[in-house]
Amino acid sequence: MADVRLENLAAVFGTHRVFEGFTLTIRDGECFTLLGPSGCGKSVVMRMIAGFEHPSAGEVFIGDRLVSSAAKKVHVPTESRNIGVVFQDYAVWPHKTVFENVVYPLQIQKVPAAEAKARTMEAIAQVHLGGLEDRYPSQLSGGQQQRVALARALVSKPKIMLLDEPLSNLDANLREEMRFEIKDLQRRTGVTILYVTHDQEVALAISDRIGIMGKDGSLRQVGDPHEIYTNPGDGFVFNFLGVANFIPVERRNGAVHIQGSDLPLQVEISPAARERIARGEVLAACRPFEIDLVREGGATRGLVRRRVFLGPIVTYFITVGQVEIRAQQEAAEAFRDGRALEEGEACGLTFQALRWYDKASVGKEA
Repeated sequence: MADVRLENLAAVFGTHRVFEGFTLTIRDGECFTLLGPSGCGKSVVMRMIAGFEHPSAGEVFIGDRLVSSAAKKVHVPTESRNIGVVFQDYAVWPHKTVFENVVYPLQIQKVPAAEAKARTMEAIAQVHLGGLEDRYPSQLSGGQQQRVALARALVSKPKIMLLDEPLSNLDANLREEMRFEIKDLQRRTGVTILYVTHDQEVALAISDRIGIMGKDGSLRQVGDPHEIYTNPGDGFVFNFLGVANFIPVERRNGAVHIQGSDLPLQVEISPAARERIARGEVLAACRPFEIDLVREGGATRGLVRRRVFLGPIVTYFITVGQVEIRAQQEAAEAFRDGRALEEGEACGLTFQALRWYDKASVGKEA
């Protein structure tokens, strides 16, 4: 297998600069996910590794081999990079059987027929399609078609697998099933995987490490899923990795209030944060599940504007002062006394903890 090194990559198309100075190492044998909003350039990064795009500057290494360099005019063709690619739309041939789809790359490479058959059947078995090799794509579910695409990418025994939003066309249940399949496949084969997506749940579920890209193509943070989720580097990362409350606050008479609220916040706030609040530089931030709700009491008071029942959880949209805050409770807790908070009912909120982020780092356009 092999690691992948990207050194000071730039992508410029006409007058549009997608990114520049992009540097990243994907370790041998890991599942690395590039996660970011649409249009941030994550698919362009993948296409440069694959050889579908030429970098405007910088270099791409697969293992110790330089495969792309703008300055040195090096560009190893895709078919010579020993990679497998799986796209969003499966790209399986409707007129070929599962076997014929999977064996095709080996036929192009002129692998002897007996060896090609053995490797094809092995790849089909690896993605749990054994017994379906004579079926056509129209006879398969969407998840099974995606497995065909995975098998076709695996059959050449690539050093690197590049997966570009491969689950986005599947329904929720199939997406969940396939993300476990992909992670299991990576563990069994040891292949290095670069997974490109805007789906935070998939990234958290399958990744050894995640790289978060901003809208401007910058690499905002790299780390393991737990590290990035629990310790986001800035407001953009916090916002992108799940539902977030960003709460405008103000300092009045030495106390910190949610904007327009009469009751001061009863959470620990450092002196440095208090100074930044006084200067209007920061927003308070929390996840909906980091708020405790009660009918009576609470550290601050609000009014339930809307309630949404989502099976295991109940989501509330609560107006506090001039601000709407989203809170969640487990359904068992919400209905513990026989009824959940009603729309139009007053309630108390207590924040378990608050983070403080620069206003400039919060927007999705960051």
